[in-house]
Amino acid sequence: MRRTSGRVALFILAFGLLASLPLLGHVTRDTDFYGFKTDLPVPELPGYVAGAEQLRLVFFGYQHCGTVCPLQLMNLKHLHQRLERQPVRFVFITLDPERDSQQELDRIMTVMGENFRAVRPGSQAEAQRLAMEFSEFAARTGGEHYDFDHSARIYAVTPDNRRHLLYSSPELDLDRVQSDIERLMAGLQGGPQ
Repeated sequence: MRRTSGRVALFILAFGLLASLPLLGHVTRDTDFYGFKTDLPVPELPGYVAGAEQLRLVFFGYQHCGTVCPLQLMNLKHLHQRLERQPVRFVFITLDPERDSQQELDRIMTVMGENFRAVRPGSQAEAQRLAMEFSEFAARTGGEHYDFDHSARIYAVTPDNRRHLLYSSPELDLDRVQSDIERLMAGLQGGPQ
């Protein structure tokens, strides 16, 4: 029994260390960005048609979420209003493609604003893999009326599929996030960062 408990504890510790690797750069590097500054590759989004955006703010969630998803979507809506003249797209990726239809997701994105798009992976397993490749924690919990535990991060991603910023909490200082986004885009255009 003791060996099993030790193995479980070791697994949890190893998983925690792996999950924290994307944040390590922020801890060890001197930066004055409000978000966690990174420069890591992420996969292409399935079915996503890129436009003229310089930056995508990507969020993983699901329609039946009653906790953090509505808070992060409101943050994104407020950022959309603040950045409406900037070439920024807001991309919602469902973790629950079995219950979230593309038609319903598109309807919600239309209500959110003209620069919102929804991505619906082909299966829950595909959604899980995509989330893991972004370093997003997501796990299905419960039986028939299931939910997802997920980290609800917002990722700033460039069209070359590189993640540059990560926001890990729905309690955001939107003035500072806006400043980060504008500064990041200026740096991408060759201006000062």
